[in-house]
Amino acid sequence: MVLTGYNTDINFEGTTYHVQTEDKGRANPNIESLVYARGEILYSKKTAYDDLVLQDADDKEVANLMDRQHRTLVEAIRRGKLGQLTGGASRERTVAGNAPQPPTQEPSLDEVILDYLKAQQGKAHLILSSSGERDFVYGSETEIRIVAVDSQENAPQAGVKVTVLFKSTAEPRRLQLAEGETDANGVFLAQSTLPDFNGGTSAVVVTAEGNLGQSEIKHLVHR
Repeated sequence: MVLTGYNTDINFEGTTYHVQTEDKGRANPNIESLVYARGEILYSKKTAYDDLVLQDADDKEVANLMDRQHRTLVEAIRRGKLGQLTGGASRERTVAGNAPQPPTQEPSLDEVILDYLKAQQGKAHLILSSSGERDFVYGSETEIRIVAVDSQENAPQAGVKVTVLFKSTAEPRRLQLAEGETDANGVFLAQSTLPDFNGGTSAVVVTAEGNLGQSEIKHLVHR
């Protein structure tokens, strides 16, 4: 089984960066993240989880690994750690009245991510999941049911702001299907009609934001 991946757009200093994280499946147990900007891949990170396969771990453990890797990359970009992505990791500095000093080497993105993970240990974050089996078919009416919980105690998160978008490679515009907040049980429920097939690859993308941060899941649409 291949788990549903994550896609997040981050605007930073006038540039939109797209972070995509995917599970390659148990036959190829790797979590792969790619960072795009202006159509180019700026950074890639692959994490093997063959140890989890050997332990016969459930999908939740793999999903947590994927969520954590995606979240740390998004956070690194939001914190302005773009020099590491674009190759500008070092710079020459000059002290007034003195000759130029040796370049200052900034930590690599992997080191930034590791530091972030250490800082996040013991802190709960927001996790989204789809409740029940949902089939997203072009031109059909579908129920969107999302559950928001915290990562530590699996406690429902009420009042989380949820936005549901339809994105397609054949259509530059993003169609908003629904928005609202989770109820006291951490549940968001909406009905929406999906557009007809337009020749591209499409997905229903659910983003959420609450006191524990942001999270996102997506579902591919098929005919």
